[in-house]
Parts: sequence; structure tokens; C-alpha cells
Amino acid sequence: MAYKWFYATFVRLVALMGGIALLTAGILEKVWWAGIAGGGLCAIVAWISYQMQQQLREKSWLMLEAIRNRDYSFRLPLYGFSGGERVLQETLNQFGSLMGEQKQLMEQRERFYEQILSSVSSGVIVLDENHVVVQTNPAAARLLGIPILSTLRQLERFGTEVPYLLRTLKAGERCNLQYTTGKGDVQLSVRATEMQLGGKNVRILTLNDIRNELDAKELDSWIKLTRVLTHEIMNSIAPISSLSETFLKRKDVVNGPLYDGIRAIHETSTGLISFVDSYRKFSALQKPSPEPFYLMDLLKQIQGLSLVPETVALTLQIEPVELMLYADPNLIRQVLINILKNAVQSIGETKGCIHVRAYSAPDEHVFVYISNDGPAIPEAEAEQIFVPFFTTRTGGSGIGLSLSRQIMKLSNGSISLLRAGTNGWNTTFVLEFE
Repeated sequence: MAYKWFYATFVRLVALMGGIALLTAGILEKVWWAGIAGGGLCAIVAWISYQMQQQLREKSWLMLEAIRNRDYSFRLPLYGFSGGERVLQETLNQFGSLMGEQKQLMEQRERFYEQILSSVSSGVIVLDENHVVVQTNPAAARLLGIPILSTLRQLERFGTEVPYLLRTLKAGERCNLQYTTGKGDVQLSVRATEMQLGGKNVRILTLNDIRNELDAKELDSWIKLTRVLTHEIMNSIAPISSLSETFLKRKDVVNGPLYDGIRAIHETSTGLISFVDSYRKFSALQKPSPEPFYLMDLLKQIQGLSLVPETVALTLQIEPVELMLYADPNLIRQVLINILKNAVQSIGETKGCIHVRAYSAPDEHVFVYISNDGPAIPEAEAEQIFVPFFTTRTGGSGIGLSLSRQIMKLSNGSISLLRAGTNGWNTTFVLEFE
């Protein structure tokens, strides 16, 4: 092919030189036909050169347009070209192939980073200079308590302070967000960093749920304290109970003046042992054995226990009816029983209603709401309701809800109490399963 290019170039050069010679001869010798022939020949050579330059310009323009539109699939034909033109065509094709490979590699990296971003438990929000959401991950929407985050204005439903803090938080600063959603109270730690993306400054907001971390540390502290207390109390009370029982069997004590006093000591120590043993269950909870099960079937089983009297209406709203949970059914049964018992005790002897609603969120988290229309829990008591041994009822142990919280924690879930009046109910407990 090289000789064809050389031949074509040589022909154009000879024609140009011949045209110049004829044109010069026509002018000098005043031979009109030679001048016309020479000028025409030069014009033809110039026109051919112009067309070749125009084609090269068009090819370069098409290549730049394709690159600008991120289309690297363009290929220029090689047939019919030789020499420098063929080299240029091949070079442009190789350039397109290389750019296509780079585009594919970048797309793979973007999918890789997006997969990592969607897998982390921390929420990530990327804002541009105008506070527009450029990118976010599912964890951010879940932590903020909304289905999907597309603009900061969505957060105005929780108060204007929430989007204001996110807009004004500067790089390197931290802040805490505290507000209430339909799923419970939210406590988030937010940190801001800044970087350049595409020549523009963007802020990256990182969100972390500090409430679950605080609850976990508080729960661990209570468990450790309970283990120490139960161990020390049992070591002190067990000998008293054993010795008092032995004395009650002695003949010189039976029907004697000391019998009633020793019996009181024995009954008190035995009751205290039983009392401490119930607390031991709180600190020695069995390890969950998760398995899939239908929530409706579990609720039907609990209904069969006749925990709810006839004066209280129990309604179930499970969406869909075949909603499944992956957890330990025995432990979750205990949680539901504890909450239903508290609801029955709250309603008392009057007529009332207990409503259980469950559904699966878009992020596949399952929420179970247990509501009742009994007297609302005072705000001061609501803050302490999950604290072990805290109770406002006579004869109550104060471990039912704290035990439920520990079970939910072991089940990778959470339990929370909504504010009175939320969703139209006086008292609502929410169970969340991840």
C-alpha cells in the first residue's frame, strides 16, 4: 500500500510542477492555451489537496465529537487508503480502542465503589456547592428514617434545624442530630469532609447511629453489674436459707418461741433467692438460634395463650400475611409476650384495644408496631422504661422490657418506645429487624 501512496503523491507533485511550468510559459511566451492549461492543472491539484485536508478535518471533528459524547466505538475504514492516510486511520482506531478500554475499566471501578458504599453501615451524603445531593447510599436514608434521600428538603418534616445543620456543617466539623421519626428517636453523629470532584468542591457527610452504640454500652454495663450483684447476693443469701431450713426441722425449734422468727428468715431468704434468680436470667440469656418463620403464625400461637382478656380487642395487621422473620422464634415470642402483658396491665379492667402492625420496608428491614389505647406512659418514666429493675407496678420485677431490649440486640434488631400520640395511639412499641 505504501507504493500507491508514494505514486499518488508523486503524480500530484508532477502535475503541480507541470501546471506551474505551463502557467509560467503561457505568461512569458504569451501562449494563451499554455496559461489556461497550466492554471487549470494547478487548480485541480489545489482542489484535490483541499478535499484531502477537508476529509482529514472532518475525521478529526467526528473523533472529537465521539470522545465528547463518550462514544469510543467509532472505527474508521482502512480500505482504499494508503501511506500516511492509512496510518492516520489506524492510529485513530487504536486510540478509540484504548479509550473504550479505559471507559470500561472506569465503569467497573464505579460499580465496585458503589457496591462498597452500599455495604457500609455508615450513612454517606455527598453535597455540591449549592447543597444539592450528588450521591448517597442506602444506609443514609435508613439512618435518617426516610425511604430515599434525593434532597435535604425532605428532612424538613423533622424540623428545619436538621437540614440547616447539614447545609452549614463545615469541613472538619462534627455535630449531633437528635429528632423523632415515626420509627422512634434518632441520634446521629455527623462529620463533614471536603474534596474536589470534576473541578468543583463537594462536601462528604458521614452519618453514624450513636444511639445504638450508647444502648449497647449501657446494656453491657447493666449485664456486668447484674452478674456481680447476683453472684454476691447468692453467696450471702444461700447459706442463710440453708441454715434456717435446717433449724426449722430441729425438734427443739418446732413449736418453740424461735420457730416463727426462723421461718420468717427462711421465707424471706428463699424469696430473695427467687428474686435474684430472675435477674440472673437477664445476664445469662441464651444465644439465639435464628431460623426463618412466619410472623403471623407466631402471633396466632401467642393468641392461643389467652394472655389478652375478652375485654381487650387484639387486632393484627400483617403486610403481607406471609411476612417472614429470620430470628430465634422462642426469644421473639418472649419479647411479644412481655409487651402484650404490659399492654394488658396498662389497659386494666376497662375495655381497650391492642393493635399489632407489621410490614417490610424497601430496605428489607421489618418493623413491628405494638400499640394500645391504655393510659400513656409519662415522659419521665418513658426515659427509664428500658433500664433493668425499673418498674412502676407493685410486685413488678422490672426486667421484662430490659430483657426484651437485650433479646432484640442479640437478634441484630432494636426496640423503642414512640412518643405518646404517635400514629393515634397512646403507647406504641416498635421492633425493628435488620
